[in-house]
Amino acid sequence: MFEVYITKAGKYLPNEPVSNDEMESILGMINDTASKARRIVLRNNGITSRYYAINKAGTITHNNAELTNLAIEQLYDENFTKNDVEVLSCGTSAGDNLFPSHAAMVHGLMKNHSVELNSSSGVCCAGMNALKFGYLSVLSGNSSNAVCTGSERSSTWMLAEKFNNEVVNLQTLEEQPIIAFKKDFLRWMLSDGAGAFLLQNKPGNGVSLKIEWMEAYSFAHELEACMYAGGDKREDGSLKPWQDYTPQE
Repeated sequence: MFEVYITKAGKYLPNEPVSNDEMESILGMINDTASKARRIVLRNNGITSRYYAINKAGTITHNNAELTNLAIEQLYDENFTKNDVEVLSCGTSAGDNLFPSHAAMVHGLMKNHSVELNSSSGVCCAGMNALKFGYLSVLSGNSSNAVCTGSERSSTWMLAEKFNNEVVNLQTLEEQPIIAFKKDFLRWMLSDGAGAFLLQNKPGNGVSLKIEWMEAYSFAHELEACMYAGGDKREDGSLKPWQDYTPQE
């Protein structure tokens, strides 16, 4: 077994920071109506600014893979270049495509050489799962280094145009305000960006953090899915996947 160190970290946050008061001008108003939930959510989450891969003119500026690659580029210096990468492990809740994998799309942008790839998903734990794969690779001696990333580009999911028709069709929103809140609240929680760690089996020249252990456990055998996309929950708690819907649905 080898020791594993985080020897460098990088990040990429797109465009200029967006204040709380600017959010709705970029994401848009659902049915041209200001959100009733926005101030409540922002007051409780404590977030005062965030970054979107959408500029103030409404133009999409980066995809998920591009955000990730730009974070990875912050790891390079005279001692470690893109051609030194042995393992690329990338985590995200939603890549740019169903396939190829997110890691493969990032690797395509790196323009370096052949590397071992891993793509992990799983909503909030996606980045940690990617980190653990890289950690185990270096720990076992499978590789001497690993680049591990976590990234999201959720802003385009939160644009008002994605919600308008749904809100019109769901008359129960007026009767059950909690449904409206659940549909709206994530718009004020999520944003865009990417982070990257370089893991190596020896300390670097600067500050290095040794990883002593990593543990992760699922409780999916006990609990229903609580965060999901690409499906709807049935009455029995199971999910109906998007592939099972008709084009009309």
